[in-house]
Amino acid sequence: MQHYFVFLSFEVLSSMGYDRDFIHGELEELGLYAQIRLGNTLQPLPEGTFIGEYKFEDKEELKNTIYTEVSELFNKHGVQARLFIAVSEKATIGVEDITARKS
Repeated sequence: MQHYFVFLSFEVLSSMGYDRDFIHGELEELGLYAQIRLGNTLQPLPEGTFIGEYKFEDKEELKNTIYTEVSELFNKHGVQARLFIAVSEKATIGVEDITARKS
């Protein structure tokens, strides 16, 4: 078994049937989270962005499994979306809020 990081990003193309809280809860059931722990706090990821950590035999198989599960979830609830999935063995990640400064 290998340890992999999964990065999932999606854009909802049709909002008919899209229940944000329900979909987020279902993605968490799959091990994909919309927050990241930084120090002692949880920071939200940008909308439609999820990460997860998995132990799996093969990263291509993991990508296909996640793609299938998420596609079935969206199809079942009438959500049309564009998915982006990346699987890596190592990851350096971070979240930063950028605010405009007045001159």
